[in-house]
Amino acid sequence: AMVLTGVDLDEAGQPRKWKVENSWGDKVGTDGYFVASDAWMDEYTYQIVVRKEFLTADELAAYEAEPIVLAPWDPMGALASK
Repeated sequence: AMVLTGVDLDEAGQPRKWKVENSWGDKVGTDGYFVASDAWMDEYTYQIVVRKEFLTADELAAYEAEPIVLAPWDPMGALASK
C-alpha cells in the first residue's frame, strides 16, 4: 500500500512526479518516502481510493455507472480481488 502525499505539476497542471509514503516503515527509501514518476504511476497503479468530494463530474459519473464485472481469469480481475 502507498499513500500519495504530494504531486509535482507541470505548467499545464499535469502531474510529473508523485511523493509516496510507503507501507514498509521509515527504514526503506528516504525516511519511508519515495518519488515516483507519473509514467511509473500510470504503469503500475491499477486501484486507488479517493474521497468522492475530490472527484470531477466525469469521474463521479463513471463511479455511479453500471460496473464492468471482470471474469475471474482476467488478469486485472485476479489482481483487484486480492
